[in-house]
Amino acid sequence: MTTRAFGFSYFARVLGYVSALPLALIVVLTFSDVFARYVFAHPIPGASEIIQFAMAMAIFTALPLVTQAGGHITVDLFTSGVSNRRKACLQVPAELLSGVALAFIAWRLWVQAGEYAGNNTATIVLDLNMAPLAYAMSIFSAVSVVVAGVRTIEAMRAIATPTEVPQ
Repeated sequence: MTTRAFGFSYFARVLGYVSALPLALIVVLTFSDVFARYVFAHPIPGASEIIQFAMAMAIFTALPLVTQAGGHITVDLFTSGVSNRRKACLQVPAELLSGVALAFIAWRLWVQAGEYAGNNTATIVLDLNMAPLAYAMSIFSAVSVVVAGVRTIEAMRAIATPTEVPQ
């Protein structure tokens, strides 16, 4: 295993654990809230706000993993009878487009986080500040841009050596 492959493997494992934490929180909090609501007739205050924050974190912490795995939606209508080199040639603009879209998302989230911070925007029930969440979402989107860049470089290398196409 090369150093770069080990680095990505470690990166993916850590992000997998980080992504699992908010999902586990959602499961436990949803169960506890429903249980408290039906058994004690008293739901957990602010549970929906915490679940919303956890859902956003689950999505954006997994975004670099999905990008690294090539898990974004793609349409491959024309690649069934195409050589590996041509597949790599088609993959380069797709990866570039993905990187640009992710960069746009990261930028807009950063701008939104700045507005949240400037206005002290917070949730209604628990008064949770929304700026840190938006900043975190922006950072994970930016990490996904870097991952898309690495995938673009790998696709360009595959054009030069068409023996394998990254998936």
